[in-house]
Amino acid sequence: MSQQQNFLGPLIAGKVLETVIGRVLDKVAVNPKISLEPQDVPAVREVVADTVRRELEAREQHSTNSEPAYQSRVAQGSVASFLGAAALFAELWTNGVPDAPTLYVAPVTILFGSVWALYGRFIAKKPVGA
Repeated sequence: MSQQQNFLGPLIAGKVLETVIGRVLDKVAVNPKISLEPQDVPAVREVVADTVRRELEAREQHSTNSEPAYQSRVAQGSVASFLGAAALFAELWTNGVPDAPTLYVAPVTILFGSVWALYGRFIAKKPVGA
């Protein structure tokens, strides 16, 4: 397992750098004020530094779950599943038919799972088992 981790780390970092460098070169190529003459190197350096900083900030924000709640896929999925399970639970509760208790297992499980995911996203400080 540690061999895979040693392999995947540089592979992922290589892809990140490849993406960042590609975006930097695209920005430099379309900028009419920048040529590849030695006097333009500071301008290229500025574009490179700015693009790398922005790209890495966006990736850090995603990897540390520090994006706003409305952009969090965890929050969006948990709220959607919570609402769907609550609607099913309400339908079972109010349909006027004596339902088997086993019919409530799925919606209750989904409710608890979505609440647990939201807890993990917004409140928990450490991963489970850490």
